[in-house]
Order: sequence, then structure tokens, then C-alpha cells
Amino acid sequence: MNNYNYDTLREFSSSYIDYVLNQNQLFIKYNIILSDSVSKTLYENNITLSNFLSNNSQSKMRKTFDQEFRKGIKKDDFVNSFSKTIDSWFTLSKFFGIGELYQKYTEQFFLLNKILEPIRDNLNRTDSESIEMNGQYHLLHYKSKKSNKTPILIVYSLINRHYILDLLPKISVVQHFINKGFDVYATDWETPTTFDKDMTLEKYIHEYVENSVKKIQEITGFKKITLFGYCWGGILSLIYTTMHPETVKNLVLHATPLDLEKPDTVIEKWTKQINLDIMIEKLGNVPGQLLNFAFIMRNPLESVLKYPNYFKKPRSLDEIQQFMAIEMWLYDSRPITGKVYKEIIKKIYQKNQLIHNKMKVGGKFVDLNKLTMPVLNIVGQNDDLVPSDSSKYVMCHIPSTDKELIEYPTGHVGLCISKKAHEELWPRVTEWITKRS
Repeated sequence: MNNYNYDTLREFSSSYIDYVLNQNQLFIKYNIILSDSVSKTLYENNITLSNFLSNNSQSKMRKTFDQEFRKGIKKDDFVNSFSKTIDSWFTLSKFFGIGELYQKYTEQFFLLNKILEPIRDNLNRTDSESIEMNGQYHLLHYKSKKSNKTPILIVYSLINRHYILDLLPKISVVQHFINKGFDVYATDWETPTTFDKDMTLEKYIHEYVENSVKKIQEITGFKKITLFGYCWGGILSLIYTTMHPETVKNLVLHATPLDLEKPDTVIEKWTKQINLDIMIEKLGNVPGQLLNFAFIMRNPLESVLKYPNYFKKPRSLDEIQQFMAIEMWLYDSRPITGKVYKEIIKKIYQKNQLIHNKMKVGGKFVDLNKLTMPVLNIVGQNDDLVPSDSSKYVMCHIPSTDKELIEYPTGHVGLCISKKAHEELWPRVTEWITKRS
């Protein structure tokens, strides 16, 4: 055997052993936390056979388990073990060509998605026209019959699909805006391919968002727009606004992670420990399925019990349709452009540069002092994906004299689709925007 083969075999053996040891340690720690959480849940709730079957007891059990389990998987020992396992898997993956296989898979998925997208994007959605734009996205235009107000541009997240704000006719934020006389535009990001892995945050800001604003100005004649950023789309919207404040009349942020020093949630803990370099090197773009797996891992009991608990009592067709629509959206995650993911995670999640005016995009600092226009910040008090603490404190760094924070008692998805939110929250948001249009 020549030296090259011997060295390769030795490297493979070392990588394989390292991965197996790390994986086993993670598996053991995860199951210990799982077992301890179950034991504490049963003990603290004094569960007996007679009260185990009661709905009230089950609700208390799930809450106690969730609290105990999250405490465990947030501890540094588990987080470090999780990070080491991921790193060792990516190191081992080069011997099996997993990165290349994934990139070929995404090409096939891109073609399949081209067939599925028209069905998904038109089923129960508000009527819109698709405006062709240069680059990997479209601009959706939802026309209002009585529009005479400042147009709204919704910039969606790069993770999930755009239709969360237009999920079903009865719980559509887009439809709500249209009914109140607003012309609404929205970004529809296409699924990135391996050819897009070098896309940068600067390109998204200075080409995609900027070109969208210019297109709206051209169509409507308005020089300024209301910019509405959803989740990571709020990051794009805020950065664009600091660099082009002259084009933004109002800035609305919706469940946007901007200050990552304060929150102590599972996702933030895990994200801060990710070795981004090795992940992006091997995969190019970040698989949406990888994020879905992390979301499931943080709350396995809920993932197991969600369906039987929901269907244990009779449901109307409308309720079932809404439940299934939400589930489809939750797991309809596209790959995330590698370089953009790396920039956002490193600069915001790991170094927390944005909130301190230390973040650079395209060689220029993102200066929050440029945000002098009206700003509305909407956060969910029970949001465990983008906790309220990561969103609300940006208001202390924004110099605008016309700014408002709305903390609504629901979670990340509930902000968009809950019946109460559509009765209470969105009329309030629309009124705020209308007064400033």
C-alpha cells in the first residue's frame, strides 16, 4: 500500500472513530436528559393512573417536561457534545462524497420544485401577479381595488416559504392589508441551487431588496414604501433601510432576531456553537431538513404527541385544513444560501454585531442611527424560535421619535395565523400603518 492510501485510510479510521464516539456520547446524554425530564415530570405532577388520563394532567405534564427537557439540552456539556458530533460527521462525510451527493440532490429537488410550486402557491392563496425580476426570486403583487395608500413590501425569511402570511383566506395577513386598501408586494425567494452558494448578503440587500423597491416605485409612482420584514426578512429590511432611508416611509419588523446576547433558548445556544466553515465547505448551501431536524430535537415530546392530541376530539373541516396547512409550511423549508447563512449566523447570532452598529455589509457599517422613520416592532411573547428578548431591545437603539413595540401573547406561527391575532393584533397593525401612509 502506498503512503497516500495508507495516510487516507488512517485519516478515515481516525475520523470514523471520532464520529462514532461523539455520536454515542451525544445519544447517551440526550437520552439521560430525556429520562430525567420524564421522571421529574411524573414526580412533580404527582401522576397516578386515575389522573394520568385527564386533559388537565396531560397539559401540566407536557409543560413540565418541556421546561425540564429544554434546561437539559441548553447546558454547555450537551451543547458542546452536539457541536462536536456535527463537526465530526462533516469531517467524515468527505470520504463518502456526501457533500457532492447533497448538491446533486438539490439540483433534482430544484427541478421537482418547479413543478410543485405553482400548485402550492395558488392553492387557497390570495390572487396575485408574479413580476419577473433579475435573480433568483419573483415579486408577487396583490392588488387592492381601492388602493390610494403607501404600498407595502413584505420581505420574507430565507428559511421557510413566503405563504405563511397568506396561508388560508380566513387567516391571511396579506388579505387583511388588501381589504384595508393597501397594494401589497412580497418577495418570493426561489430555491437556491449549488450555483447560488456564493450569493452574499450584500447582493440580497443591494440587488434583490433594492430592485424590488425600485420596481414598486416604478409601478405605483410612490417614492417611499412601507417595508415589512418577516423573521430573517426583517434583518434584510432593517439593513436595507439603514442604507436607503430615503425610500422607506415606515419600517415594520415581525419576529426578527436582532439582539442575540439576551435570549437563552435552545436554538440560540446550538446556533452559536455551529462550526459554519466546515458545514458550508461540505454542503455549499444549508439543507432546510437540517434545520427541521434541529427544531424537532428541541421538543421531541411535542413532535410525537402533536397529532394524536390534536385529533383526539372531533375537528371541523376548516380546523383540519388549517392544521395541515401549518404543518406543510413548517416542513416546507428550502436550502439556505451558504454564504448568506454564514454571514447572518456569524455576525448576528455569534458576534451580535448588528445591535452594536459593528456589522458590515458590502464594506459599510449597518448604522441603526439612520432609522429615524416610524418603526413598528411586532414580537410574540411565547415565541421560542425568535424569542421576544432577541427582537424587542432593538427599539432602545433606534432614534426614531415615532416607534412602537407590540408584544402579543402567542408564539412564532401564532402571530401569523391565530384567530385572536387576526381579531386583535392585525387590525392594530393596520391602523398603525394607515395613520402613517
